[in-house]
Amino acid sequence: MALSIVNRPPGDSPIPAGTPIWRTCLREVWFAEEAGERSSLDRGPAPIVEGEAYRLLLEILCGLQSPMLGETQVMGQFKSFLSSLGGEQAWLRRLGQRLLADAREVRTQHLQGLGSRSYGSAVRRYLHEVSHVAVIGTGKLAQEVLPFLADDGRSVDQWGRTAADLPSVTFRQLDAQDDGVPSAVPTALIVAAPVSSGVVDRVAARYGALRSVIDLRGELGLAALQVAAPIITLQDLFARMAAASGSASHRIEAARVDIASRSRRYELRDELRPFGWDDLCA
Repeated sequence: MALSIVNRPPGDSPIPAGTPIWRTCLREVWFAEEAGERSSLDRGPAPIVEGEAYRLLLEILCGLQSPMLGETQVMGQFKSFLSSLGGEQAWLRRLGQRLLADAREVRTQHLQGLGSRSYGSAVRRYLHEVSHVAVIGTGKLAQEVLPFLADDGRSVDQWGRTAADLPSVTFRQLDAQDDGVPSAVPTALIVAAPVSSGVVDRVAARYGALRSVIDLRGELGLAALQVAAPIITLQDLFARMAAASGSASHRIEAARVDIASRSRRYELRDELRPFGWDDLCA
């Protein structure tokens, strides 16, 4: 079986029926099992096949294709993608498990400690002047960020549509009408869900002493926020992390070399081919 993928930015182009797609805020990866299926992926960027496809996927899972090098969020996104696949895509689940096993080994051998270069640790650097934090979102990104927010006795509000069972966090219903007096506590607002800018503006209005908005949405074409506070974008976080990445360059290069070796092993793999030589020699 020949692995074939298309790696492209998120877009609105028609998607071939039945094509498995792994989406993150920065990319879409389209999968095909056989080289002959690539005709369904030929719109847009050229397909990447076999060892090169495996290498790219492994680099993505290790955080080496992310602006925040070594970030760990992408592995959770890939696990969620695999769990969503149906029985007809068992081949992709098997491939995914191999990729995850390789990614864990590469991270352990070469990238240990870069996991602290996560969204949560990056956000925490902007919270020194506030005693309260509000988070929009209850999904995986919000769950990754939340453990980093309560340092130095900060209180935390979490805005969402489904309550999260976190005793140290005050849950607030995102769709509820609230005409009360805005809070006067110095607050940073973190957007950790793909909500509209109007939703963010509405939540921001609940905090009269808003010091900053840290917007982790990576989607294109979003309306500008209407808030009276500095806005720190996802690109700002990436730029700050990139500036601090020089000391890790030798470890990142070692990880890339290891990934290239694992990709060659994948390309040279022996597979049982029904009714082929394996069966004749059995």
